[in-house]
This record gives sequence, structure tokens and C-alpha cells, in this order.
Amino acid sequence: MTYTFRSLLFVPGARADRFDKAAATNADTIIIDLEDAVLPDDKDSARAATLDWLSKRASNVVAGVRINSPRSATGCADIAALVQSDAKPDFVMVPKAETSIDIEIVKEALGGNVPIISVVESGRGLKNVFDIAAVSDGGMLFGGADYSASLGADLSNWDAMLVARGQIAAACGEAGVPAYDVPYLDVQDNDGLIEMTTKVKAFGYAGRTCIHPKQVEGVNGVFTPSPSEIEDAKAIIESLEAAQGGAVLHKGKLVDRPVILAAQRVLAKASQE
Repeated sequence: MTYTFRSLLFVPGARADRFDKAAATNADTIIIDLEDAVLPDDKDSARAATLDWLSKRASNVVAGVRINSPRSATGCADIAALVQSDAKPDFVMVPKAETSIDIEIVKEALGGNVPIISVVESGRGLKNVFDIAAVSDGGMLFGGADYSASLGADLSNWDAMLVARGQIAAACGEAGVPAYDVPYLDVQDNDGLIEMTTKVKAFGYAGRTCIHPKQVEGVNGVFTPSPSEIEDAKAIIESLEAAQGGAVLHKGKLVDRPVILAAQRVLAKASQE
């Protein structure tokens, strides 16, 4: 099953003591991170602890794992261990995706039955973003921290990241998969988190990753349709059905296809709550 998430909470793979705590938050899913959050000497033990927990977690706990780059020996070891284990993550996140082949290799190795969320975090990845999105059936994450560092740009500056965010949103829109945004790095700045997340939502993103449980409530709040949005969407669909193929009017305004699609997305999100 492929999910669409509002909030995706990262938890370090080297901190098995935090797995249950992260799963108990209101995050739509947790991502156990075997990549950036784990030191090189701890990779093997983190991998073993992660796969063990994933294989034993409760059936109602939605959880995925971010492996290391499939272009690295550690990433290949992660993939091999996943294949040989009883762990069944709800998705696998693949970092540093630069071509669609990176994703295809992982999908084929895992048997093609686990949704893949790709992470685009380089100029080369952005160049190939439409091809990558087409094979990323779980969606795509904007890896803004590494991307901005590679450019020498400022991640906190909205305008500096505009092109990358727009390209990722467009590619995910074409592929019909969700786009997710980079974590907001200042965990103390809730107002900034909500402001930036609201902008991201307007761009067409479905959710964003979090690096601390305290960010989950704000992110969920932005991506959860309000009662008024739900009622308005229902009214638009009812007007469409009543028109029986004719011109659709809602509140005195002509309703065209983009408005109808937006209303359908709101109701789809509401049904997931």
C-alpha cells in the first residue's frame, strides 16, 4: 500500500530506545534513519536494531527506513540486509537519487513490492527529477540541506530554493506521487515552521519531514484540511453532480477543472484522517 503523509518524523537508527517513542507521537509515519543520523562505526549495529524493530512492531505502526545511498557499499549492505530479513517497512527512502536507475536498482532488489521515496539533493538529481519521480512510487523528498550546501546557497531563504522546490513539485505532479519537503531545522521556531510549511503546501507539497516531535503538531495542522475547506469542497462536488455535465457554478463563480481537482484532493485528504 502506498501512503500520502502529512508529517514524517525522522528518528536516528542508532537510537533504538527512541523508536517506540517516535511511533507514539502523532506523526503520520516515522523514518528510521540509517544514513545521516548514524556514524560510520555504528552503521552495522543500527541496521540490525532497525530491522529487528521493524519486524516486531505493532501492525498499526506505520514506519519506513532511510537506507544509505545505493551508490555506496553501506547502502548495498542495507539493501541486502532488508532482502534477507523479516522486516517489512511501509516504504524505503533512497537518498542522493541522481538518476532513475538508482531507484530502479533498489526497487528490483527489494522485489518491487515496497514503495520507494526518493531524495533529490543535488544538481544532477534535479536535472533528472522528472525521470526519478516517474519511478518513485512512494513520492519524493526535497533534500534541501545537501542541495543548498552543494550550491553554497541559503536553505532558510525561500527565494534561493524556489527553483528546486518548483521542479520537484512539478515532477511529482506529473508522476502522480506526493512531494515532501526538507525538515525545518530550527526546532524552537514554531512560527517559522508554520509559515514555511504553509508556503510549501501552496506549492503543492503533500507533507514535510520533521526532526523533532514538537514539530509534528504544527506540520499536521497546516496539511490537515479545515472544516470550512472540507465543506467548501463538498459543495463544489455537489454542484458538479447537480449540473449533470453542464456549466458548474459555486458561490456565483464558474468552476473549472483545476478547482474540481483541488476539491477532490481536499476530500481525499480529509478521508485519511
